[in-house]
Parts: sequence; C-alpha cells; structure tokens
Amino acid sequence: MGAMTSLDWAVVFGILLLCLGVGLLFARLQKSGEGFFTANRSLSWWAVGISNSATYQSGLGAFVTLIFFYGLAGNWLWWLQWIIWMPLVAIIWSRMWRRMRIVTTAELIQLRYGGQAARLAQKIYAASMFLLALTVIAYIAAFFAKTINPLVPWDVPRIMLVFGVATAVYTIFGGLMGSVMVAVVQMVIMIGGSLVFMFMIIPQFGGWEAILARVLELRPNAISLSPVSGAIAGVPNPSSLDIYLSMAMFIVLGLFFAGSPTAGEGMTAQRFMAARSERHAIGGQLFNAFIALSLRIVPLVGLGIIAMTLFWHQGLTERYGFNPEGLTMIEDPAYVWGELIKASHLPAGLVGLLVATEIAAFMSTLSALINWGSSFLVNDFYKDVRRGGSAREELWGSRATSLAMFILAAAIAILFVDDMIKWFLFINSVVVIFWLPLAYFRFFWARFNVWGEIAATTLSLPLGWLVWFTLDFQSKPFWMGTGLLFTMALLIIVTVTLLTPPESDETLTRFYKRCRPMIGFSRFRRTVMLPPNNDPPLSALVLDCVIGMLACLGLVMATNAIFVRNWPLTALGMLAAVGFGGLLIHRSFGQRPGEIEEPKSQTVARR
Repeated sequence: MGAMTSLDWAVVFGILLLCLGVGLLFARLQKSGEGFFTANRSLSWWAVGISNSATYQSGLGAFVTLIFFYGLAGNWLWWLQWIIWMPLVAIIWSRMWRRMRIVTTAELIQLRYGGQAARLAQKIYAASMFLLALTVIAYIAAFFAKTINPLVPWDVPRIMLVFGVATAVYTIFGGLMGSVMVAVVQMVIMIGGSLVFMFMIIPQFGGWEAILARVLELRPNAISLSPVSGAIAGVPNPSSLDIYLSMAMFIVLGLFFAGSPTAGEGMTAQRFMAARSERHAIGGQLFNAFIALSLRIVPLVGLGIIAMTLFWHQGLTERYGFNPEGLTMIEDPAYVWGELIKASHLPAGLVGLLVATEIAAFMSTLSALINWGSSFLVNDFYKDVRRGGSAREELWGSRATSLAMFILAAAIAILFVDDMIKWFLFINSVVVIFWLPLAYFRFFWARFNVWGEIAATTLSLPLGWLVWFTLDFQSKPFWMGTGLLFTMALLIIVTVTLLTPPESDETLTRFYKRCRPMIGFSRFRRTVMLPPNNDPPLSALVLDCVIGMLACLGLVMATNAIFVRNWPLTALGMLAAVGFGGLLIHRSFGQRPGEIEEPKSQTVARR
C-alpha cells in the first residue's frame, strides 16, 4: 500500500532522464548570454502560458496541504489576488515588458532612470532579486522534502543532490528555452498523474458522496464555497471584521501584484520578454490564467478533500485552533500528500509515477528560479566586469553563474525553516509588499524617480521579516501585517520621491520611446514622434481588464463548486468563464492587427 518498489523507482528515474534529455536537446541553440536568458525571443504563446503556470506549482503536495488545512476556502488565500493580477498583467504589463527588449527586470532600472544612482539602483535590485530567488528555492526544497517524506524519506541534502543536480544540469546547458520546454513536459506529467490518482482512489473510499458526507460530519465549514471565511484571516477563530478586512487586503494586493517579483514582475515577465511578439506575450498570460487558476489544481482540490476524511485529528486541533473530531494521527500537514498515497491501494508503478509528478513540480520551479536568479548576476553584474567579452565567453559565464547559484541555494535549503504554513503567506504575499507600488509608479507616474525605487528595494526584505516574524504579525489577522507594510511602502516611497529631484526629460523620453506607457507620460506622447503601435485606448484596456477578472472569477467559482456538486453555481461559473473569456479573446485578437515588430537583438545600451 503505497510503498516504493523497484518498478516505482524505475518510473521515477525514467521520467527524470526524460526531463534531462529534453532540456539538453536545447543546449546547441545557446549562442550567447542574452539568448541563454531570453530563448532568443522566440517563445510561442502556449510555451509562455504552460511554462509560467509550471513555475508557480513548486509542489503538488502544497496545494493538497492547503485544502486539507483550510478547506475549500483555502483557495481564496491566493485566488483573491490572482483573479485580479493575472488579467491585469496580460492586458497591461505583458506588452510593455515585451516591447522594452531587455533581458532582466533589473535592466528596466537603467532604462527608466538616469545617472550613477540608476547604476546603483540596478545593482541593489538585481542583488535583492537574486537573494529572493535563493529564499524561494530554499522554501520549495524544504516543502518538497516534507511532501515526499512518507514515500521517500530523504533529507534535503540528498534531494538536492539527486533531483536538484539533474535540474541544474539541463538548466545550465539548455538555458531558458530548455527550462521552458521541460516545464511543458512536466506540466503534462503533473496534471495527468494527479487526475489518474484522484479518479482511482475515489472508489476506494466509498465514492464521492460518501467522502462529502464524511467531511460534512467532520468539518462542515471545510467545504464552504464562500471567500468570506476564517481561512482568509489566516488565524483561528477570527472576528467578522478581521475576515472582511483581510479579504479587502487580498484584493488590494491583487491590484498591485503586477509589481511582485514572484508574480507579474519575476519569472512571468522573463517569459514575456522572451515571447515572439506582444501578441504572444498577451496570449500566453491568458492561457496561463486558465491553467494556473483551474486546470492544474482540479485534481489537487479533490485529493485535499479526500485527505480530510483520513487525517484530520485532535493534534491538529490543539496546534492550529480548529475543532473537528479526532481521526488518524498525522504529524505535520505537509505530509498529507504522501500519506494519502500510502493509504491508497495502487498498482505497481503508479506510486513511482505520482512521486515523479511531485518531482516534476519541484524541478519546474527550481529550474525557473535558477535561470531567473542567475540572469541578474550575468546581465547586471558580470557584463559590467567583462565588458567586450565574446558571445561564447558570456554563454559560459551564464552557465557558471547558474551552477554557482544552485550550489548556494542548496546550502541555504539544507539549513532552512520547518513551519511551512507560516512561510506560505510570507513567501507568496508578505515579502514582496514593498515592491508592489512600483508596478504603477515606474510605468504610469513620470515624477517617480530612482530614489523611490531604491527605498522600495532596500526596505522590502528587512521590513517584511521584521513585521512578519520579529514583531510576530504572522500570528495576527492577515490584514494587520500586510496592511501595515503596504501603507508604510506607499508613504515612504512617495515621500522619498517628492523630496528628491525628478528624472531628466532626456531619461524619460528614452523610456517612453521604448515602453510607451498608456498613461502618465502625456507630455512625452505629444512631443515624441513615433509610428503607431496599435495600442487600444485606455478605456478599452480597462474594460478588457474587468472582463478578464469576471472570466477568472467564474472559472474559480466553478472549480470549487463542482466538488460539492453545487450544479447551479458550477453552471453559472462556467458560463461566466466561457462567455467573458471568449469575449476577451475576441477583443484582444479578433479585431486588432498585431503590433509593429521590433528588432529582437536590441538591448538597453550600457552607460
């Protein structure tokens, strides 16, 4: 029952070799450092969408744990932000990232600001992104080790040695293109394996009706479809005010999450910059929204509900403040996915396939983080040291820094934290809050300057850690810590900007020519003569964003409702998803010609 056999191990290493082989196929396409990190700006919309969704996954067990721990309402801990920022990024930011023709998001700083301060800001930002990538790698490695522990009781060092090294090899040699194509294969494995597992074990536990009946008996609130639940507040037994304020805070963060280094401005933006065109960037993000919000998590929601009927117990009640009946003992919610496999009757080889799906989720995110994090070292540090180096030298420098980053990340992961539930909100929301206002300030406020950028970048990590851990806001309702940080970010960034000189007209003109923001630069729009780029008017873009949010809301409503057999809500959600989604696709691609293609090789000039 769930034990790893020699056949299971053969399946695991067979899929591992498949991923390694696919990634290495693209090694011969790597000719320069820029191509290494931008896939020669050749990614199609489907590759952008699938690979971006794969980078968010990090581990299947994390989603199963989330549902097991918080119930269906747990999805709203991230859905409330994602149904807002994903269409916003698709319609507004994806086209701007693509048209700037830069290699890293830090390179935007050289384009947006001027003088020696811009060089300093770029270095600070690049170093911060590199450290953030290391932190996230350590987090996903620690969670991955816990997830597979019931089946593969390996510690973090051994996991990084086997699975991490294989990932590092194809990432180092295959570059972004290899990472993306392997992620496509891994996403198919993840979704397919999880669906097979869910449908195989439902009959083993009495069928879906019996499973729902047991959950209703055990934790009736766990299958509530409403976002207005205790899960949103992030603490046991919150007040109604805490719930609504936390819900409002998630919505506010969603409006700004285009500026998150782990979302719209991180690996997601890297793939926009690598897309064939703006249309491919926009289409890729819309496809990403469908996969990320629903398709990839459908089987995981079902598995989380099944796990509730088996593993919820009094020990968790005492530790986390819930009040269900006692059931089978389980030491840590992070073990739920592995324990569920152990509790199931599965044919030979399937356990190996399921372990391989978890490995694929881990490797897809690890590969993206290695490539993304090392891109800052190469593009924003190494190129300044090795000016005039050949394309071959730059390529091998890119590979060497990728290797160095992996070794450093592995060392940090070995010494990492233990309580994954607390770190889930910190990594996904808290640590990036100080960066979030930059999503609007950089692109739509011409008065914004490099000193506001530096303030946001230097304060984000230390203040996030101080508020969340040192001052223990992790134990308070979610809105308190995040609201405090977001308010501080706005006040500090705006104050610093207004007390320091604006950027020169020359700098802002250069930025406008390359980025063409939709608002905030009207003075430059009137004076700079540029060919038309077929951008729709601002009112049309805002309407498209609203339509996209309604489509995403319908999609997530249907995703939850189908599991509790609420057929009216399922039908309503699907109707909204298909109707509004189809309308958005028609408005985005059916009526407007493609944008004017820009030269693929041009990057920001080094000053």
